[in-house]
Formats: sequence, C-alpha cells, structure tokens
Amino acid sequence: MIKTTRLRHANRFRQIIHALVRNGFGFFVQKIGLMEEVKGPRKWWSKENKHVRTSEERIRHLLEELGPTFVKLGQIASTRNDVFPPRLIAELEKLQDHVSPFSYEEVEDVFYAEMEQSIDEYFASFDKEALASASIGQVHKAVTHDGREVAVKVQRPGIERTIEVDLDILYDLAHLAERQIDGASRYRLTKLVKEFTKMIRRELDYTIEGRNTDRIRQQTADNPNVYIPEIDWTCTTKKVLTMELIDGKNINQIDTSTMTKDRTEHIAETIAQTLTRQIFVDGFYHADPHPGNVFILEDDSIAFLDFGMIGRLTPELRNHLATFVMGIVKQDTDDIVKAVSRIGKVPMDIDRESMRKDIDEFQDLYFSVPLHEIEFGRVVNDLLGLVGSYNIEIPQDVTLVAKSLVTAESLISDLDPDISIIEVVKPLGNELKREHFSAQYLKRKIKTYSMEYVDIFSELPDTLKKAANVIDRGRLRHDVRMPEAEMISNRFARIGNQLTLSILLLAISLILGALILGITLGDPEAAGWLRLPVLEGAFVLFALLFGWLMISVLRTRKK
Repeated sequence: MIKTTRLRHANRFRQIIHALVRNGFGFFVQKIGLMEEVKGPRKWWSKENKHVRTSEERIRHLLEELGPTFVKLGQIASTRNDVFPPRLIAELEKLQDHVSPFSYEEVEDVFYAEMEQSIDEYFASFDKEALASASIGQVHKAVTHDGREVAVKVQRPGIERTIEVDLDILYDLAHLAERQIDGASRYRLTKLVKEFTKMIRRELDYTIEGRNTDRIRQQTADNPNVYIPEIDWTCTTKKVLTMELIDGKNINQIDTSTMTKDRTEHIAETIAQTLTRQIFVDGFYHADPHPGNVFILEDDSIAFLDFGMIGRLTPELRNHLATFVMGIVKQDTDDIVKAVSRIGKVPMDIDRESMRKDIDEFQDLYFSVPLHEIEFGRVVNDLLGLVGSYNIEIPQDVTLVAKSLVTAESLISDLDPDISIIEVVKPLGNELKREHFSAQYLKRKIKTYSMEYVDIFSELPDTLKKAANVIDRGRLRHDVRMPEAEMISNRFARIGNQLTLSILLLAISLILGALILGITLGDPEAAGWLRLPVLEGAFVLFALLFGWLMISVLRTRKK
C-alpha cells in the first residue's frame, strides 16, 4: 500500500519526508524505513531550526510548514488530551494558518463552476477583497438583487485534491509507524487519521455546514439573546456557501473596557448558557467557539458563526457525560469512574484501583480552591487526559466537549472574570438526571428494549439450531461421544427456552416498574392506562410465567 502511495504522489511524498528530516525527525523517517527518499547529502537535511528548541515546537513548525491539511490535523489532535501529552497539546493549540487570499479571478472560476452563473449575474455587487481568508476558503461581502447583504464563502481552488493526497500519505505513514515503532500503537494513529479524515471531509462540503447552521438556528429559535444567520440555499453548494451578513463585531474587535459591568456580565452569561445547553441538553453543539466566531450585535445579543466543526452526543452519551460532570462537581470518584466506564472503551486489564486513586489525587489538587475560581473546562480536559493514560478510548465527540468548554471559558472570562461555568453547568446536569428518571424517558427505553427483545426472540431459535448442528456434525468429537451429542443438544435447547422466558420476565418487570412509576409521579398518560385492569393482569401473568420458569429449572436439574 505504501509503495502505491509513493508512486501516485511521489513529489508530495518526498516533500513530506524532507520536511520531517529538516525539522529534526530523521530518526522517525529512519525507523519507518524511508531514508532512501532523502536526496542529497544527509547533513543538509539533519540541520534543525536553531530557533525551535523543543520537540513539541518542532512538531508545530513542521505542521505549519506542510500546509492546511497538517495544520487542521494538529488543531484536531489538540482536542485529544486522552491520547497526547499536555506539553504537545499546549503547543498544537498555537497552530495558525499561514495562507494568502486567492485571487478574485479564481473566486469567479469556482463560483461559475458551482452555480453555472457568473457573480455579476447573481449579485448586484460583490466585494473583490476578501473579508476573511483561511486554509480551506475565504469570505466576501455581497449584495443580492433584492437588496439583502450576504456573506459568500468560496472554497480555495484545488484544496480538496491537495487534502485528499495528504490524507492518503498520512494514513500510510501512520500505518507504518504503528507497525515499525515500538509503543506507537498506543497512540492509535491510524484510527485518529480516520477520524480526522471524516471531520475534514465534512468541512470541505459547505452544504453540511449549511445544514448544521439551520439546525443550531432551530435549537436557539426561542432565545431572544442568540442569533444564528440564515442560509441562502439558492446560492449554496458543496464549494459555495451564502448566508446573511452579520452586522456586528466579533469578540476580538470589542474593547470591553468601555462597556459597563452589567453589559459584559449579560454577554458572558448568554455565551456560557447557550454553549453549555447545546452540549448537555441538545447534544448538537458548536465545537469551535473561538472569539472570531462569536459576534456581539447592537442590542447585545450574540451571533454565532462557522458551524463547520460540530459535535454530536446521543441521549445515552449525554446522560453518561452528565454523570461524569456532576461527579466532578460533587467530587464523587465513584460517579466519575462509572461514567468513564460507560463513555469510553475500557481495556480488560485496566487497573481500576490505581485509576480511582489517581482521580482522588487529581480532585485533591484541583478542588483545593473555591468552585468559582476553578477553570472547569480545563478540569474536564485534564481529567480526560488522565483516564486516557489508562488506554481508555474516549469518543471524539466527548473530547470535543472538553475543548469547547476550554475555549468558551477563555472567551467569557475576558468578559466577566467572576463567572463560573460550573454554576452554569450544574442546573443542566440536574435537569438531565431528572429527564433520565422521567416517565417519558422510561417509556422510550422500554420501547427500545422491547424491540431488542423481539430481535433476540426471533434470532434465538436459529442460533440454538446452528449450535446444535455444530454438535451434530461432530465438531466436538475429540471431547464427547456422538451419543452424548444429542443429550447436550437437548440441554442447550432447554437452557435456551429458560433464557427466553427469563428475558420475557425482565421485560414484564420493566413495564410494571414504569406503570408503578407513572402512578407515583402522577403522569396523566400512565394513569389513563390504569383505568383498565392492566396492572392486575400483568401481575397474574408475571406470577404464572415465574412459576413455569421455576418448574422448568427443577426439571432440568433432575435430568
């Protein structure tokens, strides 16, 4: 595979290898067996940049030299506190795009290729100078023929091809590193490259960003303090995105010293409540809320922009994350360990007692100061880093939560140093826990479990039949005689029937529990069910099935 990549992308492959050696990573190139790609005297390539001292600084310098794909990779890697060491994370957070705007002629070419119309035909006016420029695209101000001011984002020409080539090479280098270098596999490099590939391909498709924007706009529709720009879908494609132009200033452009304390407190609280609610209640959140993406409007409402990077949390993951966060707030190690075990992929040989002790020590270190002085985002980030040191695989969307909290906290602390994210998060965590025990949530879980049980019931006879066939074909002939196979097969069948009955009893127990809970909570819908003798009938059915199960177990023991 690596040879194929080297042939397809020979020039770019050689550029990357030379950049690695030039920045002092010749040992890496040698370890993965690619030193033959280095042309010229070795001493030319072994000189390190004298102004870049630490290995972490050299990694950052290397990524910036290699361009947009690698800068994006570093920025996403900076969210993985569970994988990479803190010093490297701190350096990756400094990564910046060093790109110049592309020409207006290229903007015209991309626009025409996407829209099959010229810019002049589509807009009454279009500023040739970009408002902002980044590695993937740039934004221009325009006015439509009906007088609306819009922002038009146009993708950089050829960037998709450049990124795809780099992704090919990155995957092969990660695969080589895991295969050739001892200890490299613990960083799960190929898996990280796959995650990165998925994320950057989403950013390359502007229609995805448009749909993300629409969804966040819908989520915040009832909040008068938050504004999300409207997407113009008549002029939005994979490489062109047109949206309402925001008339305001981003946080970086605001001199907060000229604002009253009441104003800054209001703005900081709005930002904190909006972002934390997106995470813990909606489960669909802005994963890159840096100051350039947050605008203050004339009425002090907040506009959020750039939804290319979005995090998603399932209801179950949100519930586990709430347990994790409330465990931190209450300094409850048991809750933290329980939540981590459900959030991440835990290795079989993990030393739980050692992890528990480390979490206790972590809390003693961080919570020796008043709650309002704690940088909550940093606590979550560092705690995920701690559990990551035990080789627990944390989902990307959860590490993005930590990164978003850190960014948001930095943003709002400049506006109001006294605000505490913990005080904002605490009621949301309690709200989620109440939702977890609501009648509606229990009904949804019972419905889910019921569908799973139907699948189990429908598949169980075939599964047992296959197991019996394996035995009948003599697969166990070295351990048992064939006359015994029939007896074992029959016993498997009886055990399967008992298992099926046990699962059915569990399902009935869950339904009874939900009905009793409905009575206790006074749920009108649950009470409506109980006008019929459902509860009494369910108890009778439960007793009959339980009796049948016990008789079946006793018969099995006799045989």
